[in-house]
Amino acid sequence: MPQLYPTFDIPLEMAEDLQQEVWPDTKAPMLDFSTGNTKMTPTGRPVEAVGADAYRQWVLTCLLAERYEYLAYGPDFGVEIKAIMRANYPRDIAESEIRRTITEALMVDPRTVSVGGFKFRWEGDSVWVTCEVESVFGRDEVEVRYRGVA
Repeated sequence: MPQLYPTFDIPLEMAEDLQQEVWPDTKAPMLDFSTGNTKMTPTGRPVEAVGADAYRQWVLTCLLAERYEYLAYGPDFGVEIKAIMRANYPRDIAESEIRRTITEALMVDPRTVSVGGFKFRWEGDSVWVTCEVESVFGRDEVEVRYRGVA
């Protein structure tokens, strides 16, 4: 079937310029992950995370939120670690499932380019997961600890 309107690819130089123009204005209140509270200025105003910092904060929030557990987040937000840990899989299968749920969770955001380079360190019933997240802002290494579920 012929197309009604012509299509064309954006030249690479223009695509890079568009990425830089579109994403830097992303803003969010900055969180203090050690306390779970919003960071505040001395005058009591919330500190804003902008651009790459807002994206990095989104990544950490997504990796620490259990999918379907919080009404504030939609069904596409968060990871499904509790189900994996409860299933008592052998480590290689658990690691594969953790890779899958993290990748699915982060690839929902259009700023995420790829997720990979997973490393796992098990301590008792907890696991430290390190992965590389490539976004429109560059490449970051993220480390998260998931504790066993009783």
